[in-house]
Amino acid sequence: MNLTIQRSASFILSILLLLSMGSGSALAIGAENSAQELPHHVLAADSLNLESNQGYSSEYIFGMTKGVMNSTLEPALKPVVLVLTVPLDIAFLPFAAIGGFFR
Repeated sequence: MNLTIQRSASFILSILLLLSMGSGSALAIGAENSAQELPHHVLAADSLNLESNQGYSSEYIFGMTKGVMNSTLEPALKPVVLVLTVPLDIAFLPFAAIGGFFR
């Protein structure tokens, strides 16, 4: 029991270390691009239309995964973050499926 706790704690710490290392390089890259023109994906607008209510909407299903894939996160870090978001999306899938009726 104690060994599994240590393994899970070391796994979580290694994921956090990878994310912190990646965010530092992303900040450094962002500082270089600040004087230049921003890439087109940074200026992308949210396509959520709050006024239309026309039946069932599937935008909540795998919403975290869609958010990561559409984000401006460094492409090398997206698989690491997807390891965390896909299980959460699967766990909340029934709630997202029901929530599509209330959109």
